[in-house]
Amino acid sequence: MAAAGGLAVAGLTSEASAQPDAGREPLRGGVTYDTGVLHYRDQPLSRARWTRALMEHDLDVIAGRLNCPSVSVFGTEIDRQTATTRAAAERGLTVYVQPRLYDHSQREILDHLAESARQVERLRRQGARIVFAAGCEHILFTPDIVPGANFEERIANIGTLPPQEWPNVANRLNAFLAKAAAVSRQNFGGTVTYGGAFFEPVDWSVFDMVGVDYYEYFGTDAEYRADLAKYRKWNKPLTIMEFGSCTYPGAPQRGGSGYDIVDYEQVPPVIRPGYARDEHAQAGHIARLLRIFAAERIPAHVYTFVNPGAPHSPVREHDMDIASFSVVKTVRDRHDDPYSRYRWEAKESFRALARHNAWRSHSGM
Repeated sequence: MAAAGGLAVAGLTSEASAQPDAGREPLRGGVTYDTGVLHYRDQPLSRARWTRALMEHDLDVIAGRLNCPSVSVFGTEIDRQTATTRAAAERGLTVYVQPRLYDHSQREILDHLAESARQVERLRRQGARIVFAAGCEHILFTPDIVPGANFEERIANIGTLPPQEWPNVANRLNAFLAKAAAVSRQNFGGTVTYGGAFFEPVDWSVFDMVGVDYYEYFGTDAEYRADLAKYRKWNKPLTIMEFGSCTYPGAPQRGGSGYDIVDYEQVPPVIRPGYARDEHAQAGHIARLLRIFAAERIPAHVYTFVNPGAPHSPVREHDMDIASFSVVKTVRDRHDDPYSRYRWEAKESFRALARHNAWRSHSGM
């Protein structure tokens, strides 16, 4: 699918059109798109190899073959994120823009949010449908909320916090989120939300929309419906910013920590024993949750489209895609080189998302 020549051509001209309304159109599933996150200061971005041509091809597929109504664009480099947002808007997609800057000072993170918001506000004023997300899971990725020198230490520490410490964590988190919401609104005139972890004690009153990274696992649909109902108490639109599963049996039950099956002590890293590739396990979980979210009228984004940092290999131990949430598998020319040329191939989860969206487009649901 060729991109339109400009935002006006896509027909995105009214402020009202920038507000997602799941009741107006068939409730199809969206997907997240990584433009490159800096996880560690001395390592490459999560998208080490990046070209505009690669990005535009991926967006053609997201808008065309997957028939997604929206894409959640996240990353650290603001120019990449803005270019991707423009390209997605030109293809008629609603774009959720989520800057991510890990393990920097709170002041640096707020400045990063402000500049990101300023750049996509220009696109919004040209007619792009944009929702701005004031970051992702700050409880883990931003210092001075939970003890820890980096996000890995904070992830480890959060599970050992005594119950009496959680009110203090909530106070620190929401004090920062109030600043993040304020700086976002100072620079962006549309809907403002946040990518909150499902366990975060977020005060959603400071945002226009509740946005949840939803990695809960329940055995029955009724349990999911009951759990999702708790987000309704804010009387605000609810969007699942991301959900998904890695690519092995038992991964859905492990939720957001499903990636943690790689032994990085080995050179090169290997998948630990006991984990085998199973695309059906991933696809089944995604299809199930897409159905539940659609029934509950909750827009949702599968995490994630492509993950070149976790390449596929026919050798189980080196098949990093087993530990990946992506709906396509990356095949690098040189498996161990993050800058290597690559191609991607659709997984079962890709086809499950495409089927879900095609059925809802034809059924009018």
